[in-house]
Amino acid sequence: MKLRHVLPLIIGFIFVPAALMLTVGILILVYGSVARDYLFGILIVSLVATTIAGTAATIAVLYREVRVAKLQTDFVNKVSHELRTPLTSIRMFVETLQLGRIADPVRQREALEIVADETARLSRLINRLLDWARMESGRRTYQLSLQRVEPIVDRALQAFEPQLLHAPADVTREVAPRLPQVMADPDALSEALLNLLNNAYKYTGAQKKIAIRAVAHGPAVTITVSDNGPGIPQRDQKRIFDKFYRARDPLARTIEGTGLGLAMVKHIVSAHGGRVGVSSEVGAGATFTIMLPAATPEPAAAPRPAPKTEEG
Repeated sequence: MKLRHVLPLIIGFIFVPAALMLTVGILILVYGSVARDYLFGILIVSLVATTIAGTAATIAVLYREVRVAKLQTDFVNKVSHELRTPLTSIRMFVETLQLGRIADPVRQREALEIVADETARLSRLINRLLDWARMESGRRTYQLSLQRVEPIVDRALQAFEPQLLHAPADVTREVAPRLPQVMADPDALSEALLNLLNNAYKYTGAQKKIAIRAVAHGPAVTITVSDNGPGIPQRDQKRIFDKFYRARDPLARTIEGTGLGLAMVKHIVSAHGGRVGVSSEVGAGATFTIMLPAATPEPAAAPRPAPKTEEG
């Protein structure tokens, strides 16, 4: 259990009683015999207050642990289902091909393409789980260097293109000219943008409209990914970046996902010293914003004076 989980218990059972006892001591020192006459009552009030504070802290910790356990159970069930689905398809088509039940070469090629697609889908899921495990254990490292934002956005869009083969989408790209550079790991940052693009793609309907924009915003560079999906309820916006969490909207429950994509985005952006947020209204789409600090160029070294020479 992490420190932030037991902190309410520490406050409830240690800090609150200590503060109350200190208050009693100060009252006795200030008011003398008058305070001693009420000492028993003060002690009773202190005991009741300590009991209430400690009980409330315990309930809060237990509630949090139960909620996390439920999210983890839902996550395991969801991942198990998503692993089982492609495996079932792969096994079925491989067995069909082995038994020679598909004689038509065109049908055979279609079956092999389905097997290839399902294998790629399975590989993506496993890689995502491995990436998250490295993030959680602190073993994922980032190679930060001075980078231009435009190539990173283009790399994410290029990786996103295969999605458009399944269903078309109107994708808009707007990158302001002469953006400040940022300290970034280009692979990791493009992965975060790709997660946001995939997320927008999944949660929009048949007429998909997705826009990715990058602009300078004061001492920062802001990258946004917007969509025309159903929007995110206010109650979910504060928790949508938590690991394992998925919106309670019934639509979200019918869409594939592990509840890790946005948590990974938050982890990557935080490692870059940036912030990620969302603004949305139900029925009006959603806009995810990544804000990265602009790199401060190192001051140019002052020209060194030429060495003096002695005239002979």
